[in-house]
Amino acid sequence: MKGLLPIYCRIMGYVILLLSVFVPLFMFMLGMINDSNFLFTKASVKLMIWFSLFMIFLAKVKDETEKTSRIRIKAMCRALYLLGVYYVVMLIRGMYDNNLEGVDNSIAIVYMAFNVICLEFGILKDRKDRFFKK
Repeated sequence: MKGLLPIYCRIMGYVILLLSVFVPLFMFMLGMINDSNFLFTKASVKLMIWFSLFMIFLAKVKDETEKTSRIRIKAMCRALYLLGVYYVVMLIRGMYDNNLEGVDNSIAIVYMAFNVICLEFGILKDRKDRFFKK
């Protein structure tokens, strides 16, 4: 799977991710979030996190090769395994706490976060391997 977005989308994705995490915190501290707009703010934050993670994952890297495509596919597979482990742990925790609503809360965002983490680790590992082979 080749990168679909330009290289600069990777940096933009990280910027949007940081903003979507910290701006609602500042809004809450300034009293801008209340009961009437809480659900809208929560949905907007989740949408922006989702959007930024897709930008990071689908952006090309500087030296995009066929090997990078394989790393991206491996990242998706590893993220799916990690998602399975996370889901089982959260399910057991939910049964222990007698609250199963928390299990399915943000599972898609967790999956994309695992995708990005596995992709970044794979690309970094590939760069280190190429550096030490030379």
